Amino acid sequence: MPSQLEIAVIVSTYQRPAHLERSLLSLANQRGVDGKYEVIISDDGSTDETQSIVRNFARTANFPLQFITHPHDGFRVSLCRNDGVRASSSPYLLFTDSDCIFPADHLQKHLLARRSGIVRAGDCVRLDEETTDRVDEKAIVSGVFTSWASREERNRLFKIRIKGQYYRWTGHPKKPKLTGYNIGISREDFEAVNGFDESFIGWGCEDDDLAFRLRKAGGRIASALRYTHGFHLWHPSEPSRPAKWTDGVNVKRLDNLDRPIRCVAGLVSMDTSSKERSLAPRYRSANAA
Repeated sequence: MPSQLEIAVIVSTYQRPAHLERSLLSLANQRGVDGKYEVIISDDGSTDETQSIVRNFARTANFPLQFITHPHDGFRVSLCRNDGVRASSSPYLLFTDSDCIFPADHLQKHLLARRSGIVRAGDCVRLDEETTDRVDEKAIVSGVFTSWASREERNRLFKIRIKGQYYRWTGHPKKPKLTGYNIGISREDFEAVNGFDESFIGWGCEDDDLAFRLRKAGGRIASALRYTHGFHLWHPSEPSRPAKWTDGVNVKRLDNLDRPIRCVAGLVSMDTSSKERSLAPRYRSANAA
């Protein structure tokens, strides 16, 4: 990889090729970061045309683009994100999902906002189904989609931004929350807590666990909404997502406040004597070119 790379965009995906293609288009349309970013599409075992979408896109991509995957065995977004990091080389990481698209200055704004020891908690405008259907290549290249957010969504994000400032002033121990479709973090800070805990399987709470361990390590989580936000494309709800967050399969695990800063099943595995060993690649890397 070129030595000037500064940021790796880790895009988690599963069975959403049309969304992924639009996400890639928005990443190809980034300005002010030429030669500074790489993109890793980390797939959770899709069996549709996801890989061919990436392969075709890579033929004209203006940035390094990789596709990695593993057999599907439940909702394993923590594994996807860690695999993406293992396949990347940049010193700064941006986690997102394939159902998100971005304004043309998104990566530049994240790079300008990066600080050691501070994790940026981003958010997205939620586009409804009708608006999502209007998002095509022309809308992404022109950037007109950024004006399509409803008033309600803009108000919601504004309130979250104000709350983020309040949490900063008061030193809230649990907020702002991290959401996986827009997290900016240095590789050094991510490695310090051993990444995402891959034992979180099923929808939800892997982000909350990461935030807990980052704070426990002395890090600070700050809102990115002063700088930028993404746009979330509508899709049917993930089947393993509960109607109520509190009914999620992983929620009770958050009650254990003695969780170690460095999770056992993380970026590297740790044996019973707490000695670390490097993980052999557990993913299949597919040449995107």
